Amino acid sequence: MGEEHGLTPIPRVGRPAGRADRPVRAESSEGPERREEPGWLTVGATTIRLWLERHRAGRRPSRPRRIAMTALAVLIAMGAGAGITEAITQQKPAAAAPQPDHPANPVPGALRLAAQVRDQAAAWIAAQVSADATLECDPTMCAALQAAGVPAARLLVLQPGSYDPLGATVIVATQVVRNQFGARLASVYAPLVIASFGSGANRIDIRAAAPEGSSAFEAQLASDRQARIEAGRQLLANKNVQATPVARQELLQGDVDPRLLVTLSALASKMSLRLIAFDDSSPGVSSDVPLRGAEIGAAESAGLSAILAFLEAQQTTYQPAQDGIIRLAGGKSAITVRFDAPGPMGLSGP
Repeated sequence: MGEEHGLTPIPRVGRPAGRADRPVRAESSEGPERREEPGWLTVGATTIRLWLERHRAGRRPSRPRRIAMTALAVLIAMGAGAGITEAITQQKPAAAAPQPDHPANPVPGALRLAAQVRDQAAAWIAAQVSADATLECDPTMCAALQAAGVPAARLLVLQPGSYDPLGATVIVATQVVRNQFGARLASVYAPLVIASFGSGANRIDIRAAAPEGSSAFEAQLASDRQARIEAGRQLLANKNVQATPVARQELLQGDVDPRLLVTLSALASKMSLRLIAFDDSSPGVSSDVPLRGAEIGAAESAGLSAILAFLEAQQTTYQPAQDGIIRLAGGKSAITVRFDAPGPMGLSGP
């Protein structure tokens, strides 16, 4: 046995006397050294030469032309075969395109769009939904809500195989939630959309839950609208209240949130008010959701400060989520006020 590395002497068995032993380098771990193979022209020429020598010895020189033609045919055939063999044996696989040391892994457009819609919905919920509301969401959406600042204690993570969203005030209906609850989500558990983001598979609906079922919920909505219409009429009958045509129409149609109606009635008993506009800027909100924002003017600038102080003194149900003084397009100032979502059922609150 030869050593693994270095020079290995070849045994002298059968070697003619007088020939010195030559050291032979052991094969490397990469395999035996490749010897230079003679080209096909060299092989062909040698074959022709030997063939001619044999035929000169056994045949008369009167047939040199036939011999030459035969030799040429053999040479051409050998050349063609050798060319094909060389093309096959020496063919190398195409080199792969060079890869960077740290290849970039861009997020596909569909995933990036889905993440953007989740972030938009999470930001809206963190800013607009009541801090007392409990939200049911799939794990990915719940993570986005936590990243937006919603406490984990308010989140109910949707469990696989769950058949109903018990305990939730608001259901964040992503595609995962829609797939799990199917048609029952809108027809039974949460018929009212208070905001919606995105479209198609990326659509996220923010839905108000109906603890007693959709039938009872819709009956309560109809009853509440009639109560809001009556409250709007009473508010407009107050001599301290002025309203723009649009605001007046919204009051008479029962479109104004009950918390605003109660608050404005209390203010009108103390001072003069001008109702400029009611609004709800939530995207995709259902027409059945009352308008929970308003712009309120006063007869004089001192009245704005008094309105603001009154709003900020409210508690629980009637405490606004946002209020302040804004500058209108005409240069006058007004109070802006907004309550959070979802609104309560009934004028007296929950």
